[in-house]
Amino acid sequence: MKPQERYKQEREEQKKQRSQHILQAAEKVFFRKGMEFTTMNDIAEEANIGVATVFRHFPNKESLMASIASHMMGEILDSFQRIADRPVPCLEKIGELFDYFITLLEENRSSFIKFMEDLHLNVSHSGQANGMLEDSETVGRQIFEVFGSIIEQGESDGSLRSDLETREVLLTVVNAFGLFSSKLSYQKNVLLLPTDVEPERQLAIMKTIILAYLKA
Repeated sequence: MKPQERYKQEREEQKKQRSQHILQAAEKVFFRKGMEFTTMNDIAEEANIGVATVFRHFPNKESLMASIASHMMGEILDSFQRIADRPVPCLEKIGELFDYFITLLEENRSSFIKFMEDLHLNVSHSGQANGMLEDSETVGRQIFEVFGSIIEQGESDGSLRSDLETREVLLTVVNAFGLFSSKLSYQKNVLLLPTDVEPERQLAIMKTIILAYLKA
């Protein structure tokens, strides 16, 4: 590799690392202060860099929010794809999807739930949905394509009841389980509200009920 090309490559790598560092700092501040009350100065202070450097990588707070959302959606896509690629029956894959949602209750993942809740509120209030979350919406469509492949398997491998409208039922139960797990995670890790039944136990019960209903 020519020295000029090596220098360019190193510069690009440094830029990528710096952007990632800023995103990590922004996620922490968004979680701690909320998006509405977070400033670019707050993020620069958290990252221990000058605010001008933050602006060089991200022109505004909204671009930071969009980048973090896209990254988080990418993590969901990777998890769904790993489950879809497993050589097991559809019903078992559905159970593993539920297990993935249950991991959202873990304390080290609470920032994911808080961020997404905050993001949806900010986007709905600001009316900036168009364009701002375009990358996330693209990844979201890819997630549903992966889930569609799991549904197709369930329609052919005999692990699911044959009297169901498979696509409608599976989309409904997975969405419902995902929303419920998010709600419980928010309750457990953010609001700290008391509950008579541990969130993990609630989700385990719901998982058992749903899988029993779906099983052939």
